[in-house]
Amino acid sequence: MENNQKNIEKILDDGKLVKKLNNTSINKFNSKACLYRWQGEQYVVRRIGKQYNLSTRHLIVLERNLHIYYELLQKFLSIGLPKIFLTKIDKQQSTILLVTEYFPKGKIGEIKNVSKKVKYFKVIARLIIKLASSKINLDLNKLICSIDPNPENFFLDFKNKLIYNDFTPPLYCKNGKWFEFRRQDELHAKKSDKEKRYFTGLNLLLVFINKTRIYLPFSDYLKFVMWLSNEIQKSHFTNNSNIGIFPEVFTELYTKKPVDFSKLAKYAVLRDVLRFAISFRKDLKSSQIEEIYKKSKGLDGIKILTKKLYAKNQSSDSRIG
Repeated sequence: MENNQKNIEKILDDGKLVKKLNNTSINKFNSKACLYRWQGEQYVVRRIGKQYNLSTRHLIVLERNLHIYYELLQKFLSIGLPKIFLTKIDKQQSTILLVTEYFPKGKIGEIKNVSKKVKYFKVIARLIIKLASSKINLDLNKLICSIDPNPENFFLDFKNKLIYNDFTPPLYCKNGKWFEFRRQDELHAKKSDKEKRYFTGLNLLLVFINKTRIYLPFSDYLKFVMWLSNEIQKSHFTNNSNIGIFPEVFTELYTKKPVDFSKLAKYAVLRDVLRFAISFRKDLKSSQIEEIYKKSKGLDGIKILTKKLYAKNQSSDSRIG
């Protein structure tokens, strides 16, 4: 954290609004983010917390947890983090003002060159493996510090190095417990499922892999998953992380019919397992996969995914094998 907070607060009064960085009209549950220029420098100004509909008391808890999470990320991540210049509670707007540095090179998902994109995806995959296999980051088979591995949360700095740029909700456990901040569109979700998604190694990896299918052509996606399976197989995991069974899960979903999903659901949330299975439908374009993922977020998500998995147009040649 930077220490010149009093000066940084002048950004909103004296700085120039350059542009909005996200469209909250598309997803009203996004935090509001804008780019400001002040004294020759550019800053990202976010207002976070409104998506959680928090009281002032819980905003105080969120701000405190943000600082704890940032310190844990500095300890456990092998890639960079943005500088945080200011966090301040705005009681009138029921938000926390968060000011961070700006990365003009943008998100890795915006990279046009597929091979470069895959290169960065491999870095993230290794990062997840490291997080999930670190003995000091495990407490009773649960990760202490985790991340949201959506490629949208990874940026490039001026040296083309990866930056992880997402702090809400804070994804860390204390004494085996996660203090959850839940968005209004997540009220139906089971906390146990969310914990499994973000705090078990295998499920965290599946969340990431499923997202990469949206950004890669099918052939490149399949090569990436095969590479990842081989990497994990060579690692010979011996600690409490369940990430070591990924090659088995991949083989099960990619080569076998029928699949025993009830067995796989012991290791990861069924929704993510089904998404992973659907990702091998080579007849589906990236845009179609993305739409399926979006539709499967709700209460009937499992039903939607199951129906799509066994759709009539899926024949024996729908997968490369």
